[in-house]
Formats: sequence, structure tokens, C-alpha cells
Amino acid sequence: MKFILDGNRQTVLQMVAQAPDGHIVEIKPRNRTIDQNRKYWAELGWLAEKHGHTAEVWHQYFKQRFCKEEAKEVMGEVVWIPPSTSKMTRQEFTDYLEQVFHWIAENVSE
Repeated sequence: MKFILDGNRQTVLQMVAQAPDGHIVEIKPRNRTIDQNRKYWAELGWLAEKHGHTAEVWHQYFKQRFCKEEAKEVMGEVVWIPPSTSKMTRQEFTDYLEQVFHWIAENVSE
């Protein structure tokens, strides 16, 4: 079950109190918004239309440029994994968008 904390804290507390042992309760900020994601992909679509490549290529380019990759060891080999933008918090995605939009404003002419 997932709850968004607003006015239902009492219900959440009751659910936690009744949960069986071994269950996990996680409190974290909400992920990026649909509106943030829509604006991002609209901008990538415009960039793809005006300057080539696909929106997905631009997405990967910006992730590689602005997101910190995490090192993971797989079968004795270190691989670098970029973060998923869909798992970013609203603030993390806002910061990411600012970097992307600034880069576009500085490097792309209409």
C-alpha cells in the first residue's frame, strides 16, 4: 500500500500499527511530476526535430552529461550505471531540468 501524507496521518499510523512483522515502511519525497516529465520530453522532441537524433538519444546524452553515474561491480567488473530520471524526486528533477534547459539555451540556436 502507498499513502501520500496529507490529512490521513492517523490512518497511516493505524495501518503501520497493524502491519505484520517483516513488512517495510518507507518514507520518502515524491518523485518527479507528470507535468515536469511532459515538459522535458516536449523539449527533447523539439530538439530532435530541429537538430537531429531522437528524443531518446538526447535523453541519454543529457543523463550522461548531468547525472552522476553509480559504480556497480558485476561479475568482478566495474560498470557505471546512470540514474533513472523516473526515480528522481521533484527537486532532483527540477535541478536536472534547469541544467538541461540552460544547456539548450546556451548551445542551440533556433
